[in-house]
Amino acid sequence: MTAMLHRTSILLRLICLMLPVYLLAEPLDINNADEAEIMDLAIRDEAKIALIEYLEQSGPIESFYDLSEVPALNSKDLQTLKSLISIYPERQGSLSRLRDNYRRVEQWTSQEGASEGLIELWLERLAEPININTASYEDIISFQNVTPVDAVAILKLREQMGELRYQRALRNAIGLSYYGYRNLRDFVRFDDEDQGQWHLWYTTVMKTIPSTNSTDEELANPIVRKYPPDLVHKLSFSNSRHWKVGLAYNRQLGEGSRYFPGTDIPEIKAALTLSDYDFGPIHLDRLILGSFNVTFGQGVVMENTDFRAPRRSGYGWQKRVPGIFTDLSRSQEFAFRGVGIQGRIFDKLVLMGFASKNDRDAVLNSDGTSFTSLITLYPRQNTGLLDDLNNPLLDVVNEVTYGGLLRYEFAPGTFIGVSSYESLYDKELRPEPLLSVIATDSRYQYLSSIGNAADSEIEALYASSSTSPLWGAAKAHRRVMGLEFNTVIQNLALQGELGILDKDGSLSVSADDPKALILSAYLQFDNLNLLMLYRDTDLAFDNPYQRSFSNYQKFKSTIFEDEYYLIDPIYSHIYSSAVQPQAERGVYLRSRYQMHRRFVVTTDFDTWTRVPDGANYHRTKVRLEFRPTFNYRITLSHKWQKRSRFNLFSPTGYENIETIIRSRLRLSKFNELSVQYTTTKTIFDPRKRLVIDLDEGVNYSSDVGNALSPSQALNFAVTHNVNDRFRIKTAVTAYKGFIWTFEDTDFRVFNSLEGNLRYWVSTYTRLGDRWSMRMKYSSDMSLPTSNYAYQSATESSRKAKDNIISWSNQSDFRFQLDYAF
Repeated sequence: MTAMLHRTSILLRLICLMLPVYLLAEPLDINNADEAEIMDLAIRDEAKIALIEYLEQSGPIESFYDLSEVPALNSKDLQTLKSLISIYPERQGSLSRLRDNYRRVEQWTSQEGASEGLIELWLERLAEPININTASYEDIISFQNVTPVDAVAILKLREQMGELRYQRALRNAIGLSYYGYRNLRDFVRFDDEDQGQWHLWYTTVMKTIPSTNSTDEELANPIVRKYPPDLVHKLSFSNSRHWKVGLAYNRQLGEGSRYFPGTDIPEIKAALTLSDYDFGPIHLDRLILGSFNVTFGQGVVMENTDFRAPRRSGYGWQKRVPGIFTDLSRSQEFAFRGVGIQGRIFDKLVLMGFASKNDRDAVLNSDGTSFTSLITLYPRQNTGLLDDLNNPLLDVVNEVTYGGLLRYEFAPGTFIGVSSYESLYDKELRPEPLLSVIATDSRYQYLSSIGNAADSEIEALYASSSTSPLWGAAKAHRRVMGLEFNTVIQNLALQGELGILDKDGSLSVSADDPKALILSAYLQFDNLNLLMLYRDTDLAFDNPYQRSFSNYQKFKSTIFEDEYYLIDPIYSHIYSSAVQPQAERGVYLRSRYQMHRRFVVTTDFDTWTRVPDGANYHRTKVRLEFRPTFNYRITLSHKWQKRSRFNLFSPTGYENIETIIRSRLRLSKFNELSVQYTTTKTIFDPRKRLVIDLDEGVNYSSDVGNALSPSQALNFAVTHNVNDRFRIKTAVTAYKGFIWTFEDTDFRVFNSLEGNLRYWVSTYTRLGDRWSMRMKYSSDMSLPTSNYAYQSATESSRKAKDNIISWSNQSDFRFQLDYAF
């Protein structure tokens, strides 16, 4: 298998590299082009710069003869440009924007995970953009790749010019990045004409693809039922300026009591949102009745989603938007249902408040009146995977949660705020992992096994037994308080949030209260940006709504990770579906540097200590992109990750080395060819009992427990747009070992011991201007697997007695239908 991958990879890489890179492209839409596209035009550099400056200062070009007003363009430049550019009006109008951005819309409507709750907001803004002349800091910062520096640059430009009249005027904002401008331009307008239109969004998705957002090898190839399939319906009907009604139906993969007794009834969400009302000095941003999402600051105190993303900094594609928004996402365990409100007074004081009452899934103790921990299940079910459970899991704890945030803005992008929330439970919170989760014959492993070095994280779980005058049924509570700040100094953005768990319930801060801290600094230049982030979470900071930056999720390397130590494998969801960050203390650095128009270097460096056991981790990733011409790119990515060996409590160190080479050829009409080769190896500290012969005391190379775990993958993908309304994408991957990859809009993780061949095909069809349909089919075929039955142990040599051959074939499908009005 390895030799085949090697030969095939060389052949396909040579073919791809030999493909012609200077292909004829369609004329460039000059009024809607970005700087990079203009800089790739085949004219003089001075002429390119002059053309960009003219567009920024004078606005869109109405006819080709307008270019004669640009002094730096000579007759030869003008003659060349005639065949290279086309002139269309700037994008405007909801239907026009949807047509021009349908590729972006199709990605959003299929997105899952931590950013799913923001999709409804982005779709609304795409259909009916906000007026940039009245937009607040929160409005501008809410979009992907728009940084605090970008938002403040626009607000300062607005103060200087009084009114912005056309799109290119934004480029005059000092400090506004190219990516900030590019990602913002489709969501803003420059007047209030045609606002208040009616809009309707409908999306339905049916799939048998399991959801995952983790690159951990332990979570690859999850064992899940694929019937009934995952089913989602979302409907949003709005007058974007003032009100919106949303409905969502979600049945997770494998759920449905009709087919599997004990599984949950599907989740239904509904929300009514009133927005953008003025009452004198008071401005109502949003009032939501029903299902809503709440996010404060850096996610230390509050972010109620069922999903997490590793190293989620809040910048770039890992956007985190503070505020209260309608929730039509797939989140169930931590979903809020009640009332949420957000507003401003004199444009200086920002207020948020919410109250929710909802049921939670939890692990009950044997008495049935207390619980050990909340649990997120996929699928949700009351039956174990091996046998019946002593107590049900679904909706067994009733939770009332209320809280809010008060923030004062001293200047655009500069503010300080305080936040707090309290959760009340109708059952006592008394962690009993030994009695309620861990199997009787495995209890000796708890807090004593080398492989479960982080068990102290379980031992530090929060406990409470109390009452509340606000709710007579309360038998336990949890209160978290926070302090946050943000400021922008020219091209530097500083942010931070401190969270405090009020462990003794005294409503005061003491040195014994567990804390979590996030501090970040973001420096932005035209061709360089640098992010530095520090995080420090105490072991006992047990906040179920914390979603701040971390590499790993809570309970990693604990006994909860090993399902064979538990009463039933279903309890392993406490770890595998955990969304709280693990207690970590470390520094993260990320930079992007465009050293040349054809070279871009992105680097990630992270070093941290896992607080539960003091294990030291290091992670470095470098990505180099070379673009010899605009439509051809070669990307080299190299990652090195290590857990140090010198820690006595974590003697099983490892090194992980991953290299990815990708070549992409972009053709006309957004067609694309790509080849990618991935090689990974993980080197573990060898265990002496597996490599040392006990009789002779000699160190031998062992066939089992090998210290090296290699992986390889070769991928070839094609995207072909048959016309403006029909597209086909397909890919073939041969792989062996552990890999992660993106398939169209799906994130997948696989692990194969013998080698697999995988392919998928997806189609995207626009059924008119308002309907679209996507279908995807994937198949994974393994090579034959040999299992050997050895001769008796008394014989001198081990030779195969029986050769048992087996193979497997798995397939998945996805169907999605969207409507936009």
